[in-house]
Amino acid sequence: MSNVTLEEYLDFKTNYVDTFFPSRLDTWSSRVLLECIDNKELLEEMKKYLSITNENTTSSELDKVLSELREKTNYYFDLAKKSSDLNESFNISAVAMMYFGLLESINELGSFADDLIEKIQKSYPDTYLSLIQKIDKSYLSVDGRKVLEETDKFDINDDLLSKYLVLKKWQDDQHTYYLNNVAPYIYDLEEKYVNANPLPIEGIEFEYAIMHRHYLALTNKTLLGIDELSKAYLAGINKELVKLIGGKGYGLTVLRASGANIPLTYVIPTCSTNSTTYDCSTLASTINYSVRSSADIEDGNNNSFAGMFDSYLDVKYSELSEYINKVVASKNNSRLQKYIETNGLAQPNMAVVIQSFVEPEYAGVWIGKTGSSGVLEYVKGNGEKLVSGKVTPDREIWRDNTCNTTTLKSVEGDIGEQLLNLQSIVAKEGNGLADFEWMILEGKLVMLQYRPVTSDIDLEQIASVSEEFTSTGKPIFHGIAASPGVVTARARFVNAREIDKVTDWQEGDILMAWFTDPEWMNILSKSSGIVTAVGGFLCHSAIVARELGIPCVIGIGSNMKKLWSETSVTIDGNKGIVYANTENK
Repeated sequence: MSNVTLEEYLDFKTNYVDTFFPSRLDTWSSRVLLECIDNKELLEEMKKYLSITNENTTSSELDKVLSELREKTNYYFDLAKKSSDLNESFNISAVAMMYFGLLESINELGSFADDLIEKIQKSYPDTYLSLIQKIDKSYLSVDGRKVLEETDKFDINDDLLSKYLVLKKWQDDQHTYYLNNVAPYIYDLEEKYVNANPLPIEGIEFEYAIMHRHYLALTNKTLLGIDELSKAYLAGINKELVKLIGGKGYGLTVLRASGANIPLTYVIPTCSTNSTTYDCSTLASTINYSVRSSADIEDGNNNSFAGMFDSYLDVKYSELSEYINKVVASKNNSRLQKYIETNGLAQPNMAVVIQSFVEPEYAGVWIGKTGSSGVLEYVKGNGEKLVSGKVTPDREIWRDNTCNTTTLKSVEGDIGEQLLNLQSIVAKEGNGLADFEWMILEGKLVMLQYRPVTSDIDLEQIASVSEEFTSTGKPIFHGIAASPGVVTARARFVNAREIDKVTDWQEGDILMAWFTDPEWMNILSKSSGIVTAVGGFLCHSAIVARELGIPCVIGIGSNMKKLWSETSVTIDGNKGIVYANTENK
């Protein structure tokens, strides 16, 4: 069993990983989260590294930390290469890559580097760009030496600037280490591992092999605890879980990972429901259960499949296998087949949710209309009679986070207010609206189901909200001011996959790309400016631009799609803006 509880893991993700790694570093944050998912000792070690700040670290201490991470990277790579077992080599190398990525994040794109640049900017508000450019030119990176001759060293007396120089040194070293030690080994190993360990569920492909490994481990189990699933969700394995545990299981996973109170919950995955008998020996034999459908096409963004499958309440432990089989068999019922035919949908694979059952004081549903409005319906006792339409429930209509009628309450306050708050948390990945099933048990709100709202509801006398968007002048896109200067020139977008085909780059063109690479120096050295979609102040694009003395704006995000077809743009590297030199149409 895991020695990391969900509560400990959620705290680790929220207060350490999420505060250190920007969203653009999901590659490295996922590696840390997945390696720590069942390893408390490693998790505590990672807390130490992720707590590094400019306040508690000098430049010499920073260099020592980065050296330590390199030593750990080397140790685990050496260990992996000595093993003759493919799976063992992969598992050990994954730890090496975690340390490599942590070093990469500290020295370039993580919160430490971002905070350092912010402090330098505050210390030198009027001159920080030119000051850092002077340092970059004085201490040339390997890439800079390809186009510039070495200059006189710049005397550094400020430890903030010394820390910047440490990060710059390690970034350059990381480039070389990656090319010589990581790239020739890791990608071939990961490909071999994935090919040798196919998933039993079709249609699942992961960008990172470590996610493939963890997902495979989940598919090898016949009964999955909700906390185990919630940790996988928090580590970045999200929508892929639907094909394993179905829509209802996924909704419960999202609820639990968001801190919501749910019953004791287990899921039999889709790849394990082809049996007629089920081993439920790990479940308590002294309580009764709910046995609920969770098909992989159920409770999605477009079709809810509400009521199409069978679920059962108050099932005795001794009858679990019987009712599990009934739920699985419901994927062939006539109403479902008609629903599938009408909506042009695929046949389902069934997972089964097993939850502890206790008769509640109240049970109900919530359907969101907007982020601040929705309808709440509830009945006394369990909710089966409500969702089946056999009774007329009590109803509350919430508008602008308030309800003008008497409201149902738990010991924590208004149920409607709690559900609005929970909706704002769990529905971020969908349309922002939630369809909840819930109950009140011993005075507290307990969540039973979450799925995205699949159809609009009509709330009487809700004022429609309209927004007006005006546009004057040229559209301006904001990014990070990475290298000073202003330039207007012909612009060309370069796709990384086609970089080898670019043989006609003109001197003075502005380079636009999602990111740049050290191998692009032939183009960078001829460019009059650089614009990238991703990156940070310490990324390759920014440092090389400062070394070359050309304006650079990085991190404009998806706005790159609005610029990449433009033939002329203006870059203001002092303000961090870029705009097309075409009039609005």
